[in-house]
Amino acid sequence: MSTAKLVKIVVLVLLLIPAGAFFGMACQNINQQYELLLALDKEVVRSFAQLLLAVATVAVIGGLVAALVRPVWICIAGFALSALAVFLAWDLSLASGVSALIYFLVGALYSRGVAEALDNRLSFSVEAVSGSQSTLLAGLAIAASVSLYFGYAAKVGEQGFEFPPAIRDAITEFSMVPMRAQIEARTDLTSEEKEVAAAQMREGFDQAMASMEQTIEPYERFVPIAVAFMLFQFLAVINSLFFWVPIVVLAVLFPILTAARVVKKTTETREVERLGLH
Repeated sequence: MSTAKLVKIVVLVLLLIPAGAFFGMACQNINQQYELLLALDKEVVRSFAQLLLAVATVAVIGGLVAALVRPVWICIAGFALSALAVFLAWDLSLASGVSALIYFLVGALYSRGVAEALDNRLSFSVEAVSGSQSTLLAGLAIAASVSLYFGYAAKVGEQGFEFPPAIRDAITEFSMVPMRAQIEARTDLTSEEKEVAAAQMREGFDQAMASMEQTIEPYERFVPIAVAFMLFQFLAVINSLFFWVPIVVLAVLFPILTAARVVKKTTETREVERLGLH
């Protein structure tokens, strides 16, 4: 192996490390935003955007490594280093460890899948990368959902389940709008009486929300699982709608790398052994 080729392999593999660190930081954000599916504010939307960008970054760089670096064990070693970056990018904990392990396993499967798909084709095509990408995206979605589960489970274990204040207020306000309109439409009440009636109504809704929390309390340990599953479903929908974006980026990058003489097309002659009737 030439020195130039070795340097290119090292550079590509090392690019996986910041990609993994970026994904790890995105998972840490998700881990701390355990109420994200219940209160979509600006901070949560920013965390979602960061996570999706991290997933796309891993998909693009991982696609380059899986398609261009051989032998396959070097790709797998690269994903191992990237998984270590996931683990070290946020607090060293069970959550980061499990997420990093899932990241590594799915990266290894992805590398092998791309390599086998390319070996079975007569000519290079980005379609070989896209065929295994669903595995990679699903694994990254699972890793992110697991990080959310651990964060939310820790919160529920410490404080018990309760509706986020933003959700509590939103439900109360939404429910009170028609009733407040009915109160305002009454002509037999003074302004002060209308205010008292509205306050009593709000108090009643607060009591109803507290009653709902007490009803959920025996099953609160299942709430983090449900919220994590909701995140996974959301990411699965996003992946199904935009899975083509990393593929398009790769389809643009491969010709650019070829024109820049970073990579080149080679022709191989193979002997194929078949079994037939004698």
